[in-house]
Amino acid sequence: MTILSGDIVLLASQRLVDTDDGGGRITGREIISGNHNSMFPDISDMDRAYGTVNMRKAFLAVQTDDTDTYYGANAMVLLPPSDPSVNLTLMTTKDHNDTRDNARNTLERYQARGPKWQGVLYDTQLEGQRAIRILQRIEVRLPEVGEVLVLVGNEGKGNEVEQYVRIDRVTAELRKFGVSGYQGEFTRNVVTCVITDPLRYTFEGEQPSPYDQATTKTTLRETVVADAANYFSTTKMVADAALGAMRVQAKTIFTQLVPSARSETPVVDLTAAGELGALLESGVGSPHTFTTTSPVSPSQGMFLGIGAMPGSVSVTIGAAVITDKGGELFLVGTVVGAIDYGRGLLTFNSQCPNYGAASKTVSFRPAVMPSRIADTAQIQIAANNRGYAYTATLLPTPCPGSLTVSYLAQGKWYDLKDNGRGELFGQDKSYGSGLLNFTTGSVVLTLGALPDVNSSIMFSWGTKVSYLNRASMVLDPVQLTHKLAHEGITPNSLTLTWQAGGATKTAIDNGAGQLTGDATGTINYVTGDLALRVATLPDGGQEYQVVYQYGDPDTQRFDYPARNPDGTITMKLAKQNLTPRMVSLRWNALYEDVKDDTELVIAHRDPIISVRDNGAGKLLDAAGVERGTVNYTTGQIVIKPDGQGGIPKTRYEWRTIGTYGDGHGNTIARQRWTLVEIYYVQAAYLFPVDDSGWVEVEYRSNNASSAGQDTVKATPLVLDITPRNGEAILANSVRFALGGSVYVDRQGILYRNIDPATGAGEQAGTLDYATGKATVTVWNPGAAPVPALSSLVTSLVAQTVDEVTFRTPGAPIAPSSLYLSGNTADGRRFEVTANGDGTITSTDVSGKVDYQTGVVSVRFGRLVTAAGNEAKPWYDPDMVVDGKIWRPLSVVADTIRFNAVVYSYLPLDADLIKLDPVRLPSDGRVPFIRKGYIVVVHSTKRSAFPMGVQAGQQLNTGRERLAYCRVEDKNGKELSPQLYSVNMNSGMVTLASPLSLTGYVEPLTVVHRVEDMSLATDVEISGRITLARPLSHNYEAADTLVSSALIIGDLWARYGKLFDQRTWTNNWSDFLIGDPCTAEYNDTDFPIVVTNRATLQERWAIIFQTTTTFILVGEHVGQIAIGDVNTDFAPINPNNGQPYFRLDRRGWGAGWAAGNVLRFNTYAANYPIWFIRTILQSVAAVDTDRFEAQLRGNVNR
Repeated sequence: MTILSGDIVLLASQRLVDTDDGGGRITGREIISGNHNSMFPDISDMDRAYGTVNMRKAFLAVQTDDTDTYYGANAMVLLPPSDPSVNLTLMTTKDHNDTRDNARNTLERYQARGPKWQGVLYDTQLEGQRAIRILQRIEVRLPEVGEVLVLVGNEGKGNEVEQYVRIDRVTAELRKFGVSGYQGEFTRNVVTCVITDPLRYTFEGEQPSPYDQATTKTTLRETVVADAANYFSTTKMVADAALGAMRVQAKTIFTQLVPSARSETPVVDLTAAGELGALLESGVGSPHTFTTTSPVSPSQGMFLGIGAMPGSVSVTIGAAVITDKGGELFLVGTVVGAIDYGRGLLTFNSQCPNYGAASKTVSFRPAVMPSRIADTAQIQIAANNRGYAYTATLLPTPCPGSLTVSYLAQGKWYDLKDNGRGELFGQDKSYGSGLLNFTTGSVVLTLGALPDVNSSIMFSWGTKVSYLNRASMVLDPVQLTHKLAHEGITPNSLTLTWQAGGATKTAIDNGAGQLTGDATGTINYVTGDLALRVATLPDGGQEYQVVYQYGDPDTQRFDYPARNPDGTITMKLAKQNLTPRMVSLRWNALYEDVKDDTELVIAHRDPIISVRDNGAGKLLDAAGVERGTVNYTTGQIVIKPDGQGGIPKTRYEWRTIGTYGDGHGNTIARQRWTLVEIYYVQAAYLFPVDDSGWVEVEYRSNNASSAGQDTVKATPLVLDITPRNGEAILANSVRFALGGSVYVDRQGILYRNIDPATGAGEQAGTLDYATGKATVTVWNPGAAPVPALSSLVTSLVAQTVDEVTFRTPGAPIAPSSLYLSGNTADGRRFEVTANGDGTITSTDVSGKVDYQTGVVSVRFGRLVTAAGNEAKPWYDPDMVVDGKIWRPLSVVADTIRFNAVVYSYLPLDADLIKLDPVRLPSDGRVPFIRKGYIVVVHSTKRSAFPMGVQAGQQLNTGRERLAYCRVEDKNGKELSPQLYSVNMNSGMVTLASPLSLTGYVEPLTVVHRVEDMSLATDVEISGRITLARPLSHNYEAADTLVSSALIIGDLWARYGKLFDQRTWTNNWSDFLIGDPCTAEYNDTDFPIVVTNRATLQERWAIIFQTTTTFILVGEHVGQIAIGDVNTDFAPINPNNGQPYFRLDRRGWGAGWAAGNVLRFNTYAANYPIWFIRTILQSVAAVDTDRFEAQLRGNVNR
């Protein structure tokens, strides 16, 4: 029996309402096409004002009394609603029995729980609040406007609650905290996030802690796009498509699922490119090793006291060795924990054995992760370079663990991050992967999806170019420093005495500023500064008695003294008869112009020259070089004020960081003015020639001496961490051993003897990052005073860039709202605002912002005439184009700030529309065309018969190979198929003969459609769709739509999963539970009879009550019938009066017993579809709205 067009119907579900129990099972009520409100209700004024979402469930059903197959069934939106403020979307859960509440859960699974956020909820957040506060470390990125986080209270417990919150506004405050048991202060970002919906529960948070804590209260998580549902809709085609074309241009690939109202959120004074942690090795030589009994067990942490390099960590416990790989801890191939390399924190999971207090040997190479401005680069995506695989070279080369690659696909940003081993992965493997070579900076990417055209693949990373590993430096022994009560100490007059080991110890000065005897050190006779070095570290209360002779020194200043013809300067002091070794001078000098065209900022400090007399009339500098003379008798001084010193310099090169296509088949190298080296050079300094020069002389004449005495206490000890250089220390990079203890630096405070179990240590001093001076307040007396440095990183250069690529924290952004400012390396400030078309143009600043994605690309510099610049360091003949060359301009990276206005979308109250919009995209749109979908390109036209038609009259539609054709009257009433015939190939419509038009009103109109159905092999966010096969018609944009088809597949009624079971367990399993019965139903000879019309999608259990009688129970319909083995069993479907199925009595056989069960499933020739109507805030555009959905398929002809 052939399936006819009238046999394919749309049947209503139980409840066509927007309550939680809306939807449900199939009914026999047909939804008649053209009947008003047969599926959706009228749109109310409130719906128009506020917006709403209506969801209706219906079934595509084959209504025949056999099991003929409806092949390739699919459904699509043929015509969108007439009102442009109304959208129609199709979706299926494939569940024949679900309700609106179940379907809502499927829709809301667009966002799902992701990894833990690197922060914790700050204190208790109360129900009803519209803001939450987060505690996080400085280097952790801030949440973005529009980002969705999920709060999970009591995660994994019976009283677990969760809420997804969308960020509407973000502010951050850097605060210092102090807690009991922790010496000193620690700094955290307190991030306040205004959210779009109030909290529905009270969530308990944590109190500030200097350590990373595992919360047991509220877990804060990022979200990932699960996109559990697929959506289907239609849109206009916006460009004509010719016969044979394999690409079409749709207006959009998104459909509005949830109404939303747009608002504007300003983002102010943000750092372009942001900050990130760049992992730098801070030690040298062999790995550092220590032994501990700190527990290693599930949920336990271990602190190394400093960061660690990836791949260098091992924990040995007897024969067991735990090692790190890519941020995870492994024991014989099993993941037993994770490691935070930057903080040096090992965390063990439930798979880790409990080693208790057994001895453990820990080995690692120290590292530090400074927070710094990211280096950035991009690969611009165009239609001709769009693909899955990309390569780039990043210079300066990224540090381990610092590289993040972001790409935009289908309007969603995806990130791939380096795990510290050069392997790039996303939160989900489907995002893609990559490899990074730390030596060359080359990156090989395989993206998980095709990036959107006119977007960019963005790279951000940290480098070590501007940092220096100084861990190999040999430190001088520690010393006690003390300024005596008097200045002008008489040489050969100072004596120190102290008690040690029951004996009196003595040290004296030798008249040359040196201490000799039982201790060594120095004495500055002029200033009275004493530095004492002892053979062993003293007791904390040790006192040293000092006696000496002194006389008050004189100070004399000479402002801009005149030079002699030979370049020297002569000065005459006010007094004569000077005391030898009591003359010191200081004068200022200026380095020659060291600025070059690289314009890199390095802190070039002009020197202050210091010299002292040697007791023999010569003035020597710190290196022992003679810089002048002094006549002690007359007081005349002659100096040579000019000299030279070492200053840091930089070397830049043009480096290729990738390639791009020019749209004409050419590949062009993408180059960047890149810092490749920092080195020292000798530079001359000169005494100023203007009135800024000065010389200060401090001396003592042979005046009478007075007796002085003082007491030196053995606290604190002073240690120079950066001897012989003036580089600044990088915070948290210092680790040294002294007297049997290991000292580490944390934000300028020294701690010793770090407990691996808690990370806590004893506060033991301070560290001045600028001077390199460590002041040690706690030590082990009697130990050797020689420190051993094992970790140190210094910095001497400000980071500069000549281009920057970043994206705003949220998108889209308002046109002309992007404001960019910063300082060039030579101190000039720039300010620029993007134009309405997104271009950024100003002196030495050019670029573009994509307002839709928020991606900003800016280069600093300008095109100049190449001729005449050949000697410049930035000149490269390969960079010359049409006689012009780009002259790069270095800009200090951390001065680049931007402001913008981000568009955000205010979601509606979830209780009013019965759908949580927070878990859906912020603008409420979801894609309805994706790669791999079936799309239908279709054009529907209308051709009219003239008035007064005659029997047999023909009308040529003018189109061939029609997909559909019907004839309707003036009122839209379709003519009976017996009144006309259609030649679908030629497009000719012929009226019947004889012809009776009783009940119809002329004129008659032929509605005809041509279409092409094809697989979408590529889909761009712009609406450009690539088809798997060429179009077979010409299509005009004016009357052509592009629809996605919901694929159902073949539909026919059948049964399966037939088995018997000895005892009914009330468990609806498709497989045998326990033992089978002795009896068996013979469906080989007596198969169960089903029909397309009446068979239900259900799991059935026939449960025997006696040896011959039974009841019928459905999983969803419950008990509906009773029967016996002696009668054919045909329970009636009340929807149509036909049996659900029929069992022949001859199939039962013998041996059935009470409690036996016959289990089987029936599969219906119908399919559930959810129709979703979205009403936007609007004014009605039409009086009567309508849409058309089409149920499609093929039959066996």
